[in-house]
Amino acid sequence: MSSITSVSHEPELIAKATAGDREAFAQLYEAVERPLASFLYRHIGLRQVAEDLAQETALRALETIEAFSGATSFRVWLFRMAVEAGFERLQGETPWSPDLQVRFGQRLAENDALRRRVRKTHGLGVRATYDIAEHIDYCFMCLGRTLPPHESAALLLAQVYGFSHEETGEVLGAPAETIRSRVEQARQTLVEQLESRCSLINTKGSCGLCAGYHTLLYGDQRQTERALFEIDLQARFTPQERAATWDQRLAIVRSIDPLHAEGTRFHESLMTITLEKSHS
Repeated sequence: MSSITSVSHEPELIAKATAGDREAFAQLYEAVERPLASFLYRHIGLRQVAEDLAQETALRALETIEAFSGATSFRVWLFRMAVEAGFERLQGETPWSPDLQVRFGQRLAENDALRRRVRKTHGLGVRATYDIAEHIDYCFMCLGRTLPPHESAALLLAQVYGFSHEETGEVLGAPAETIRSRVEQARQTLVEQLESRCSLINTKGSCGLCAGYHTLLYGDQRQTERALFEIDLQARFTPQERAATWDQRLAIVRSIDPLHAEGTRFHESLMTITLEKSHS
């Protein structure tokens, strides 16, 4: 992370930016540009929409920076605008089904043409690769879209993007205790969804797409098993053990930039196919 985010430099840059110095604004924005865009992607679930909202947020921030009081950090101020835009975009939308990927996996198993399409997508070229850890992050995003937007935003900010409960409250306009409740509710909902569906942590789970894609694309079950072993998300047998994998998943999610990962284009294509098939 660049030193411009340090406490000693941010007030100076904010002072310059509010006085009209665009270079100072650019330095402030550059430090949060990627996390902001990836947050919006995980929150919205659609790359183009997220990138458009990130650009709109940047323009709005540039236009209003002179009114920024500095009472909070630049990051909190910027994310607040982005979250407001995200909520507006999601207003009236139906949450995604927790079984979205399971249903797609069933179609994939039954449809030779669809399997060929996925293989072709994977073979298109640069950054159309596949990695199980990246797919776990993709799964996290899909399940996040099943949550109410305020819970999803609170969970992402507090458990993925390093905001304290107080900072998350500033972003979302809610007391820290309310944020704690939202984060816990969101976490519990996702843990329960994973317990009943994910075959990595439940031997009776209905979804094994992360491993299934790997075998489909590389044709070697032993290689898939090695990849799963490396990330240590193996089958869990008790609710406590399955819940404990939450922290492992979060560590994976935090390590990946979903907009700039090796498999970004592949997952973007999978999302298009999945949503397309969910409406057919």
